[in-house]
Amino acid sequence: MGNPDSVASTPQLPPPSEPQAGIGLIAVIGVLAVITISLSLVTPAFVQIWNQRHQDIEDQQLRRIADGIQTYLEQEKAFPPSLASLVPNYVPFSAAQLTTNARGFPRYYYVHPTMTSFNNRLGLTAAELPNARFLLLSHLTQDVAPVITTPAEFDAWWTTNEGLIPNLHIHRSNVGHFFYSLAVTPEGNGGSFFVSTTPSTDSGGGLLPAHNAFHLVGTMIGFDEATTFTFPEVQFALTTNTAYWFDPLCSSAKQWNPLNPTCGGGTGTVRDEFGVIAYNGNDGVQSWINDWQESGEADGPTSGKMQVVTDAQCATGNCFQIGGGGGGASTSVSREADLSGAISATLTFSYRRSAGSNGGNLKVQVSGDGGASWTNLQTYTMNGSDASQVPQTFDITGFIATNTQVRFVRSGNVNRFLLADNIEISWN
Repeated sequence: MGNPDSVASTPQLPPPSEPQAGIGLIAVIGVLAVITISLSLVTPAFVQIWNQRHQDIEDQQLRRIADGIQTYLEQEKAFPPSLASLVPNYVPFSAAQLTTNARGFPRYYYVHPTMTSFNNRLGLTAAELPNARFLLLSHLTQDVAPVITTPAEFDAWWTTNEGLIPNLHIHRSNVGHFFYSLAVTPEGNGGSFFVSTTPSTDSGGGLLPAHNAFHLVGTMIGFDEATTFTFPEVQFALTTNTAYWFDPLCSSAKQWNPLNPTCGGGTGTVRDEFGVIAYNGNDGVQSWINDWQESGEADGPTSGKMQVVTDAQCATGNCFQIGGGGGGASTSVSREADLSGAISATLTFSYRRSAGSNGGNLKVQVSGDGGASWTNLQTYTMNGSDASQVPQTFDITGFIATNTQVRFVRSGNVNRFLLADNIEISWN
């Protein structure tokens, strides 16, 4: 039997040697080195991807904001006064998200400076229409802080190449295609119309002012045959370029017409462009009743105080030269046209006063009874000169007749010349 007090001994492992512990530490350091090298290779690519994502998101958000501005323009018939006014109905961002980009820098919104006073009731002229534009500006690493108060400053940003400026984002929108033209032409006294908002345009029994402007798509238009707008015979939303005429000679409920009406006496023109040195020029649709008739002298179109000349101060080539020669008796020259059947008539021409001594005056007059009586339309004092031809327009509706006449009268000590060109009477 064995000794009951004896105990079986447990085998003991030797302690780890120093070389084995060193190998483990080296392995950890190696792994860390590999990770560090890997991160040094991956991080620039990751940063580039992350930065590109921010760039793409900013472009997308600017497009979304631009869509909201266009929707606002269509619905409110005005440009939004600020980005904040798009919240909450037009852009699904908070005000802070709308006015500040993801990097915390401000976004900017500018309408072309000529549009700041835009009123849809008045509309835009054809010359203004190309400036129906707005800009959105944003920079992801700094406050771009643009200064845009003039058309030139606006166009400088409009033409900026943001591809050459890292982190700059520009969204350009031309909204000219949102506008359609409305032309309103009066063929006679009366009528009224309404565009977009009050007040309406009323004739008050006289001749309506002609209207030719561009308005936003969907603009409400109303035409009333009464002289003060109340209940329209014609009403529609503007969705295409549109022209209407008002002719009081058409039957009731048909006086506003989208086609050129034939209810009145038709249209016509007599005109003299003085293409040759003569008194018988006929450059209109119709012919004058007679040639130019001199009074106070009788030396024809080539001499005297009234003659046709070739001069650089004419609108083109030849024109009517009236004046010169100092004092003496008054002289005049007149011509007649048949305006029978017309319901409105207009006299137009252009003039330029030459240099020379001061004194005297020239008048343009009209007669509705074949020259038995005359009404003065304008007096030109001959005490100054003009740098170019000056356009003139006179309503001579009150002188419509079968023998309507116009004349130019020279009186006093006139030494300067008045050079008149493209003399025309037009009627409807």
